[in-house]
Amino acid sequence: MTNSPADTIAFDRINAVRPQLSGIVRLRDLPNAEGRSLLHAGPPFASVAEMPAPVLNSLAMVALREGWADDAAAAMQMIRSGAVHIAPAQDHGVLVPLAGAVGPSTALLVVSDANDPVQRRFSPINEGMVLCTRLGIVHPDLPDHLRWLDGPVAGWIESALEQPIDLHPVLRDALAQGDDCHSRTVAGSGALVSMLAERDGKGDPDGQIRAFLDASPAFALNVWMAMCGLMAAAAEGCEGSALVTRAGGNGRSFGYQIAARPGHWTIVPAPAINGRVEPAHQGRHALAALGDSALVDFMGLGGQALDSAPQVAQAMKGLLPADAAERPTAILQGRIDGFGRPGVTNAARAAAAGVGPMVLLGMIDAAGEAGRIGGGCAAVDGSVMAESLVAA
Repeated sequence: MTNSPADTIAFDRINAVRPQLSGIVRLRDLPNAEGRSLLHAGPPFASVAEMPAPVLNSLAMVALREGWADDAAAAMQMIRSGAVHIAPAQDHGVLVPLAGAVGPSTALLVVSDANDPVQRRFSPINEGMVLCTRLGIVHPDLPDHLRWLDGPVAGWIESALEQPIDLHPVLRDALAQGDDCHSRTVAGSGALVSMLAERDGKGDPDGQIRAFLDASPAFALNVWMAMCGLMAAAAEGCEGSALVTRAGGNGRSFGYQIAARPGHWTIVPAPAINGRVEPAHQGRHALAALGDSALVDFMGLGGQALDSAPQVAQAMKGLLPADAAERPTAILQGRIDGFGRPGVTNAARAAAAGVGPMVLLGMIDAAGEAGRIGGGCAAVDGSVMAESLVAA
């Protein structure tokens, strides 16, 4: 399929972005931030009633972290009553993983464009492997854990970012070491944490923060999410372009936006995850596609980068579409210099081919009780992507 002039222009804008991990900011300090507001992944919900249990749990945990309620039940009632404003994180330039949520006090990693530092995107600090809003659980220790992340951990990271970190070299090295930069982020996480630690001489006297980050192999994922959001945003407003600039699921619906229609969500039913439920969780059921991390895959990483991640490809054996090896060529726009590989989903290409990106996702217990119960692949239906092209 021949590239359209509009798509070429939009892609060149994306390719020109030089992303840097550059600082920390609070959600309440962002433009258009509302006072009592919580943000979630994916497109908006039609109503609070359709919100799945894991998302409601995480919103309640963040409300408790903010001090708006005395217990989880009271926090959930506040949310159900409409006393708290609920909105998609990507509409505020923020990207959150899985069932994650953020509130006014949440410390966000800042990824900015070295060519134009005013252009920024954000993601919360990865919460580790146990107490995580992304898992959609209610836990009595989670609000205090979030306060620790927003306080000492954020301060430690911020003190190490007086000089920004260029992200493309770190990403390319991570890919070379077997990361796909979504399902597997071990190499990238280790590199970023080491770089931060080398710069910092204070703020962690007992080594607790470094130990936590060393035990957080998904630390880089949130950085890559904000990076992909920043790069994709460079194409927004390019008239006639079908390049995808936002993507994510909320467990019920899946939404995406194209460059020609900034701010307009095309919303379809969230695809199911073809995955394996872990033996300890047999009998439980997973939500459909969930999280803003889908944009990483739409940008050409994750499920589109399995040729760089043999361990992930092996683990996904039997879960991927039959055309997994050919699909990236069918849907991606061109080679991103900073990635050293093809990237950026073109909705017109996907619609013509009838296939969309392969999104690698953790499977979250639909009941909101067990957290992550497995992992797999959600294959986006390319035919539905034709809907976004109607007014493009």
